Amino acid sequence: MKTLLWLFIVAASSTLMMLFVYPIFSFSKSSKEFFEISVNISNNSTPFLWPSSSYMIGGMDRFEWYRKQMYLKEKIIKLKTTSNISTLSAYEFEHEITVTITSKDRMGFRVYCRYMDESNLEVGEPFKSFTYPEYTVACQKRFGTRKIGLSVERNGEFQSFPLINRMLKKPKYELSICIAPLYGSEPKWLMFIEMIEHYKLQGVQHFYTHIHNASIYDLKVINDYVGTGELEIHYLLERDRRTDDHWQMVHIADCVVWSRFESRWTIFADLDERIYMSNYIGTIRRYVQSVDNERIGSLKFRQQWVLKTEQMPEKYEGEEELTEWMPTHRWHNSTGIGAPGHTSKCIIDTSKVFVMWVHSVSQFFPDGNYIEAGVKPTDGLVRHYRDQSMGNWGDKWLRVVLRFGVLRNTDYPKSLIEKLTENVKRKAEYVYGVVD
Repeated sequence: MKTLLWLFIVAASSTLMMLFVYPIFSFSKSSKEFFEISVNISNNSTPFLWPSSSYMIGGMDRFEWYRKQMYLKEKIIKLKTTSNISTLSAYEFEHEITVTITSKDRMGFRVYCRYMDESNLEVGEPFKSFTYPEYTVACQKRFGTRKIGLSVERNGEFQSFPLINRMLKKPKYELSICIAPLYGSEPKWLMFIEMIEHYKLQGVQHFYTHIHNASIYDLKVINDYVGTGELEIHYLLERDRRTDDHWQMVHIADCVVWSRFESRWTIFADLDERIYMSNYIGTIRRYVQSVDNERIGSLKFRQQWVLKTEQMPEKYEGEEELTEWMPTHRWHNSTGIGAPGHTSKCIIDTSKVFVMWVHSVSQFFPDGNYIEAGVKPTDGLVRHYRDQSMGNWGDKWLRVVLRFGVLRNTDYPKSLIEKLTENVKRKAEYVYGVVD
């Protein structure tokens, strides 16, 4: 009865909601409060603790709030049904369990949360829920649960997954990065090493990524980073047909939840992107530590494209060739700096973000009046080693980005290149230097 009454109110007052509610959470960039900031180096050494959270969201029961957003954004009232659902991971928070999925085109579908105890016995009755936002299902908590799964029928088959603890009082990391999923046939080992070692110099403490396709050779160094505890991997298994690049939205949806409360700030970037601080004296971690406006939920960095014109080498052939092929050494021909908001890359506080897109936050949680802030190029920038042939990017998009200025030679920061090269050499030699 309560649900029917709420749906009647929504239908009767849809015009008012569109006027007063929808603009606050609109996916349109024009509705967001956005400005560019500069920060000063802060000496604040007080340990950060997560503020206490509420079961309520926007003054409502959280599950009702989720359903309300599904109506406002997708106009879905009646849940759809599906023949299958594929689970990726499950995370236990203070007020709910969030399950991520890989199933494509499943927005607003009915599913059932299935709870398992430490003896692999089902706990209580299934909980009826739905897929929203994309690739995400919220489940009520249930005492004694150690694993959880999803089924498409109330008593249907399901596969259970262990819960990942996110009931944390303070973040384990100050700065982490979600690396876009690995796919495609181009060798990744050197690009991967350089990317990891670059961000370590910028103060990144932990790395999350998803793998859809990587060679055994690539996996040697990837697994070495896993072994040191610096990197975590989730594998993306195909069940619904899609192009490789469409796995990125699965990755984003999962990594927003994966890093939530474990990391204070999280970078979202591709394998070929190097965010760095330009004239700002300090690392990225020092920069985000100095952000003292609690309304800021996202920092947006503008891009400069460095034209990558060759495929990466297949194997390690020694230090000399490695240095020659490191992207930071090999490619310098660069565009101008993109306009504010144009294909930006973000560093976000995932505790504030409800829905994330590739280049910006789509929707914040409502209770903090959160905003996105642009980082001035004089403070920080994305150096994007963009392959010209992949996806025919050179033919499709080069003409567009040339509007930002004529091509010119630029370099990776001189203050970092020597240390970066040393670290990349050391890792490559350690993993690949021994001849089988």
